[in-house]
Amino acid sequence: MSDKKPNTNRGKTTAKNTSKKLASGKVTKPLRPASAAKSGQTDSKSSDTRKAKLFGRLKKNEDQGAYTSVKNRKKMVFNKATGASSRGGFEYDKNRFRTVWGMALVVLALLIGRAYYIQVANAQFYQDKGNELITSVRTQKSYRGMITDRNNLPLAVSAPLATVSFSPHDYSREYYELKRIKITNPNSPQLQARMQKRLDNMDLTRLAAAANIPVSELKKVTAVDDSIDVTDEAAVKAALPSGAGSHYLPLLNKVTPEIAQGVSSLDFPGVYEKNFFQRYYPQPQPNSQLLGFMGQNANDPEGGYEGRAGIERQFEEDLAGDDGKVLVLKDAKQNSLKEIKQVEPEIPGKDVALTIDSRLQYLLYKELEKVGRLQQARWSTGMVVDVQTGEVLALSTWPSFNSNNLNEMTGENQRNRALLDVFEPGSVMKPFTVAAALDSGKYTSTTLIDTNPGSIRVRGYTIRDHNNLGTINLATLLQKSSNVASTKIALSLPADAITNMQKQFGFGSKTPLKFPAEGSGLVVTPEEKETSRRATISYGYGMEATVAQVAQAYSALAAGGVMHPLTLVKSDKVQPSKRIMAHEQAMSIVQMLESVTEEGGTAKAAAIDGYRVAGKTGTSRRINPKGGYYTDQYRNVFAGMAPASNPRLVGVILVEDPRGLHYAGLTAAPVFHNVMKEALRLYNVPLDKPLKTEAQ
Repeated sequence: MSDKKPNTNRGKTTAKNTSKKLASGKVTKPLRPASAAKSGQTDSKSSDTRKAKLFGRLKKNEDQGAYTSVKNRKKMVFNKATGASSRGGFEYDKNRFRTVWGMALVVLALLIGRAYYIQVANAQFYQDKGNELITSVRTQKSYRGMITDRNNLPLAVSAPLATVSFSPHDYSREYYELKRIKITNPNSPQLQARMQKRLDNMDLTRLAAAANIPVSELKKVTAVDDSIDVTDEAAVKAALPSGAGSHYLPLLNKVTPEIAQGVSSLDFPGVYEKNFFQRYYPQPQPNSQLLGFMGQNANDPEGGYEGRAGIERQFEEDLAGDDGKVLVLKDAKQNSLKEIKQVEPEIPGKDVALTIDSRLQYLLYKELEKVGRLQQARWSTGMVVDVQTGEVLALSTWPSFNSNNLNEMTGENQRNRALLDVFEPGSVMKPFTVAAALDSGKYTSTTLIDTNPGSIRVRGYTIRDHNNLGTINLATLLQKSSNVASTKIALSLPADAITNMQKQFGFGSKTPLKFPAEGSGLVVTPEEKETSRRATISYGYGMEATVAQVAQAYSALAAGGVMHPLTLVKSDKVQPSKRIMAHEQAMSIVQMLESVTEEGGTAKAAAIDGYRVAGKTGTSRRINPKGGYYTDQYRNVFAGMAPASNPRLVGVILVEDPRGLHYAGLTAAPVFHNVMKEALRLYNVPLDKPLKTEAQ
């Protein structure tokens, strides 16, 4: 028969296969229902059952996340999903990819920013920090300039010196460290050999021989203990030297660099050398107050020295120069290994040439010392000036001190008395009273003054001469040093006439020397009614002056009324001069002053054979701090010039409170004689007076 039964197995096979696919969990598209005409009634029912199971399973899987639509997948980024397939979606992987790379870019940006901050924005700071660990800047002391006299002979020089020290602590630490390296490296024979060689070089006998000290002393301070366990850090630390002298033991102190080289060249562990300059004064006592001295600068971290007085202080900037700076490489122990480069150049100090003649300076000091000791004076001082230039040729004070040993210095012997101390000059001011008289037109060199009876009453005070001189001229006034004649001149002139002339000659103001702490003196112009003050000022009381001011004023007289500013430093520049008095008047006063050193004068001891000498003595009482004047204490001054016919040199000598002789003609005048006699010879000044013969 052609009629065939429907193939029911086919449908079963399809369903079976379909069931297997569903079981695998891989569903790619919805299933279509089978045709009712082909499957029949039974197949239709069976198909509905399978469809129900299939769609139920799909719904369950969808609820569990096994299959989601694109719409639902977008929500998965924010909603927690379940199921294995939730980790493999494209949208989810893309967001995770962006998150990871975003974080990586942020970290990279932070790293780049940090690198920029360290290497660009703040590079110098970290470079400096790094350099501090391996380098240091060492000050290179500049050479201090010399101070020389007018003939270029050194008065102050800086000598290079060195101090070599030994650190027992550093030596022992190095010794134990080398032994530790040797013991802990048994498999490195080359390293052990190097360590042993360095240990052999640490033999203290070598150092003792070079430094000329007992080796037993070095062994005692190092206290090396070969029995300790060098691998035990605590034991080594306990064995290292400690206490006073454990880090510093002087081997050579202030020696020349050549001597120090003998020890420092050993390259011995714990040996250190410090180089510096020390000031040295070849002629200390004659020049100590003038040159001054060096003292430690409290503001210098390197402990440098600076001028503290005198020329050293006045010309500190020129003499000192500028220190240099050197960058040095250092090791872990802060020891300098080598110089890397010059950071700042060293600029040596300039030399300062003084107008002082060291030969005359020495002679002046010895004479001041002689009179000071002989007369048991408190002190003595003096200076010599070149009339034609104003240059100070000699300036010294006794007692003095050795400026190479400041332990000898006291508050008294360090004072430059000629420039710092002010005093009532007394009768050495009378030539300027005569100058005021001549300048007024009321007086001439032949004008007579009545001094009878040898005294005069002014405002209840009696002013006396030593003797009744009677009627005298101006030359006799100076020769006999008449207080009465000086008083009559002052009272006959306007109240300010005498003081104006004194100021014109430089009294009452500092000299152009500009010496540190120089005194300015005091000149007070009296009122018209202050007759007693007008009188006392005429013979040098009631005012204050310095030796330098007296020397400057007498130099102006000697130069014919021309003021040449005093100077202590040689210079190519010519200092401007000023005429303060007519030449004829000035020279007439010089001629009057000649009589002071001649027969009948108060300073015969100042006369020099072969030369005409002009000058004036001044013997004044010392002021009593309790009021008034001492009756047994005097101040002796002599100011003079030679040769009087054409003055070349001026000298001023002061002896304070001589206990032997009380008059300037007997104390200060002989010092002037001895100093000026040699000075005229040194400068080959021609004679202007016949030499005395033995017959005479």
